[in-house]
Amino acid sequence: ELPNLSTVGKEDDFEKVKSKVANILVGFGLIEASNYHLISGEVLTKKMCIDYDYVEVEGSVVSEYHALRNWMIPGLMKTLQQNKHHDYPQKIFEIGTVFKKDSSCDTGVKEFTRVGMVSCHGEADYTEARQVLDALLTALGCDYDVIETDHDSFIKGRVARVSVKGKDVAYIGEIKPEVLRNFDLDMPVSGFELNLS
Repeated sequence: ELPNLSTVGKEDDFEKVKSKVANILVGFGLIEASNYHLISGEVLTKKMCIDYDYVEVEGSVVSEYHALRNWMIPGLMKTLQQNKHHDYPQKIFEIGTVFKKDSSCDTGVKEFTRVGMVSCHGEADYTEARQVLDALLTALGCDYDVIETDHDSFIKGRVARVSVKGKDVAYIGEIKPEVLRNFDLDMPVSGFELNLS
């Protein structure tokens, strides 16, 4: 049934931000990846050397896809693992939805949009990932603070937490060797994960 009033459609403002982020990262020579929202719980936790709580899909038929991803980097690490036969450097990013348990929501699950970026080659380091993140946040007009922190998936002393207006929005750093071995990667990997929501 046609409405009685005349309206004009337009692109959602948040979609414009996502497109801008993608265009900026492509401009830095990164390739956009697209992974499933479903992933193995082992990839999210054991392979990343961290114990994050995740949403498990009830009655999943395939063990490879029994959990909703709770962060982006594990999926990007899996993409690097599956593309070892291609030339280096490999610099990829993905913008997508992550899922966290939240009892205050009707569904018990809260969704966030994040961008994850990883760079894999012989010279990949914290500085490279920081340069990309600095340029991205500057292009978005964000004032931010970077504070050294600890994270079990990253090398101690080479990982930081990024905050905008006092709110933590990103992790950035170099992936630790144990995680690289878990994904059968021979090259260093650095990257970041930024909460766009």
